[in-house]
Amino acid sequence: MDDVKINQRPLQASTERQMKFSMRDLPMLKQGTTYDPLATAENLWASVKVYASGGENALHSHSAEDHLFVIMQGKATFFFGDGSSTVARQFEGVMIPKNVEYRFEADTAENLVLLRVGGGARTGHRGIEHLTAHGTPLDVNSAMTYATGDMKIGNEAKNGESGKERIYAPGEFFAPG
Repeated sequence: MDDVKINQRPLQASTERQMKFSMRDLPMLKQGTTYDPLATAENLWASVKVYASGGENALHSHSAEDHLFVIMQGKATFFFGDGSSTVARQFEGVMIPKNVEYRFEADTAENLVLLRVGGGARTGHRGIEHLTAHGTPLDVNSAMTYATGDMKIGNEAKNGESGKERIYAPGEFFAPG
């Protein structure tokens, strides 16, 4: 692993100052996924996700968050609870309003790199003190459910690639900088 430079992305959160963030030098993967914070304010948060393959394979929804995905690299097919689907390629995105059920699968030709931006009405703590490691407020994060009604847990095997061990691709990075 000596040739894999891991750029740890610290959680940046503020309600009082601007923040610059970067998606450069994201390590690519042979297996698994990463979910790194970019910037968080009280009602808006951004993160970056990398998938070696798979995706979020279990139909689920977020009842407290509107969010969007922008494909920075790769291609993904999004499937929705109403039976529809759409393919999003590099520099295209999908807006997902709260309560819309969805799942997605990455194309296996290359790593899928997603910019994820979320926002929503907060139901619990205000401010930026109670956040997940990837910058989403805990009260918003806890309002995710599978289509079955069960609470969604991100690293469960039924959720796809995020349930697998992370294996980095030596020497491969997104937007080396």
